[in-house]
Amino acid sequence: MDLHRALLHAEARKVGIADEPYKMLAAALGDERFAWLKPLSDLIVTLDEAGAQGTLPDNTALAPFVAKARDLTAPGSLVYLRAGALAPEAPGIREAQATLADVLGMLGA
Repeated sequence: MDLHRALLHAEARKVGIADEPYKMLAAALGDERFAWLKPLSDLIVTLDEAGAQGTLPDNTALAPFVAKARDLTAPGSLVYLRAGALAPEAPGIREAQATLADVLGMLGA
């Protein structure tokens, strides 16, 4: 979620709405400039919903989410490429990418 947050805020800064939370939310939901972030947003929502239902008790149940997160953030992916473009102006992106890589590494799969 830290990576998603960093990417969302960086894109919002780029389009001039970072200080307007309602515009940022609306953009994240429907602005085509944010469409590249939707698969990661959807994954977070799905993971959150599964957790709320108590369906994520072990690493086996997490495996599909881990695999999807790896795919979405892998070198060459749209998220990876956009993160690279935004990172020079938003150093928190690199830190969040490293943290996510560490977590995914710990989870295996």
